[in-house]
This record gives sequence, C-alpha cells and structure tokens, in this order.
Amino acid sequence: MDSAPSYRERLVPPWWLLLVLLLVVPASLLVFLPVSIEVGIVVAIVLYAGIALVLWLTAPVVELRDGHLRAGRARIGVGFLGTADALEGAAARAALRSGWDPADHHVISPWTRAVVRVPVTDEADSTPAWVISSRRAGELAAAIAAAQQRA
Repeated sequence: MDSAPSYRERLVPPWWLLLVLLLVVPASLLVFLPVSIEVGIVVAIVLYAGIALVLWLTAPVVELRDGHLRAGRARIGVGFLGTADALEGAAARAALRSGWDPADHHVISPWTRAVVRVPVTDEADSTPAWVISSRRAGELAAAIAAAQQRA
C-alpha cells in the first residue's frame, strides 16, 4: 500500500499566464465575427479552456513517495542519489546555462526560478545527476535528505 507523499508539487504555469491567454478571446472573435458572433464566442471559450487544460495536464509532477523520487515520468530510488542542492538566483541560472550537462536528467519548467540538483551515485546509471525545477527548492532538497535518512 502506498503511503502519502512526503513532497509533491505540480509545476503549473503562474496565474498571470491565464490572464495573458485571454488574448485568445478577442483574436478568435475577430476571426469568426464575419461568420457569426455566437460561433466566435463558443470558439473563444473552447479555445481558452482547451489551452488552459493542456497547460495543466502537461505540467510535470515532482513527487517523493515511498523512498522514490519522481520527476515527470522518470523515477529513481533515493538510495541511488547523493546530496541534493537547492539552487536559487544566480546559482540556478548558472546550472541552467553554463552548467547545463546534456547527460543530466532535466525536468525544467520555464516559469520557475529555482532548481534542485541531485547527483546520481549509482555506478550502473549513465545519468550523472537530476536537475529539477521547483518553486520550493529548499523543501524538496530537505525532503530528499529526510527520505535518504529513512532508507
């Protein structure tokens, strides 16, 4: 039986992006106005709701449960991980720019500013580290450390 996750975060877009997406409404109204205003309104609502739903459903989930870290679709046991580093500000930007290693497993969200970098200690794994976006990077790193102590 699965226990409750000790950490869970869905990397959804920020609230202001939904306001920006409202620009879809007048655009679709302008396109469909010559046809029918009713059709334009229906298309605008469906288009806006569809885009918002796709953004929500495709947002990656970061979860720590039962001694496993899951980021997106990938999963690894915390026993195969080293010390997690919560990177914010300039350190996070450096990890995502000059420190980018294509061999790392990346779960990056463009609307989060902090990342957690966790080295993989398993000799059989060709991935040197996991780099995960998080709005609460310190909490994620602490949850990984606590799960490693329990394991």
